[in-house]
Formats: sequence, structure tokens, C-alpha cells
Amino acid sequence: MSRDLDDRRGGENTRGCVVNRPVLLKRLPKLWWQRRDPEPLIAPEERAQYPELEADFALLDELLLPTFHQRDTAALEAQNAFWRQQLLLIVGGTAATVLGIVQSALGGGVVVLGLTEAVVASLLTWLALSARAGSWHRRYLTSRLQAERLRSEYFVFLAHAGSYRGTKGDARISPLRATIDELETDEPE
Repeated sequence: MSRDLDDRRGGENTRGCVVNRPVLLKRLPKLWWQRRDPEPLIAPEERAQYPELEADFALLDELLLPTFHQRDTAALEAQNAFWRQQLLLIVGGTAATVLGIVQSALGGGVVVLGLTEAVVASLLTWLALSARAGSWHRRYLTSRLQAERLRSEYFVFLAHAGSYRGTKGDARISPLRATIDELETDEPE
């Protein structure tokens, strides 16, 4: 294998070759959620190319980005919880099915298998009812919508478009604060 092909694959094995995780496993939910460090909406090297917007960047960093990062993190956490819940339903349903198949193949009457299957099915019932209530899914959708609305507002503000067109100073900051305040009071469930 050539070295540049190795570099594109993502990780090294013991022989120095690069090995990727299968795509299916890259998207699996985390069992325990860990917050990540917030990333800027525009990379610092990109921002440096527009010194005339530095005052706008500083204002947005102070007013908009904390709320954006809060909503973005909440959305990612809720999305992970929703995916974890769905994965547990799939794995649990498979386990209950396999236990039933084994019980049938053995001719029935194996109490330990029957009890294990009953416990798994009971836990799945509770999990399915919880999933049906949809709190994680709703929380994800609400937080993601708010984060994306703030992201959009960030770029509209920088472009001097929409309600920011032709305004300067406080007249330009007022609509930004109003949007942020509206989203801050509209907490996800």
C-alpha cells in the first residue's frame, strides 16, 4: 500500500498500514455522552482574511456564539440519546427473538431461557414506551432547529442582510439581541 493511500484511510495498524473503522460503526451512538469543545463557525484563518469584519466577529462571539454552542451541544446530546435508544430497541428485539428461537429449538421448558426472555421483553416494552413518548427526538429537533437558526442569523448579520441591511450600531444589534433572547427563552423540552 502506498503511504498517501494510508494517510487517507484514517488509522494505523501494527504493520504501519492505515485501517479505517467501518462506516457503519462510525455513526453508532456513544454509550456515555461526552461534551466536545465548541468549534468556531468560521475558522480563525478564514476570519483573518476579513479584517473589516473583525468588530462583527467579536460581537457575534460575545452575543450569539454562547447560545449557539449551548443549543448545538444539546442537539448532539439528544441525537445521541435518541440513536442509542433506537439501537437498544433493535439489539434487544434481536436478543429476545434469539432467546425465543433457542427456547423453541430446545423443545421448551428451559426456565432460565424463559425468564431471561421475559426480562428482556419487559425492558424492551419500557424502552419502546419511552421511545414512543419521543422526548429525546423532540428535544433533538427543537435544539437543532434553534442552533441552525442561530447559525443562519450569524451569517445574515455578517452579510448585513435581512433586518441588518442599512443599519449601524445599536440599530443593528437590537434585532440580533431580540433573536437570541427569543431562542434563549424557548428552552427545549
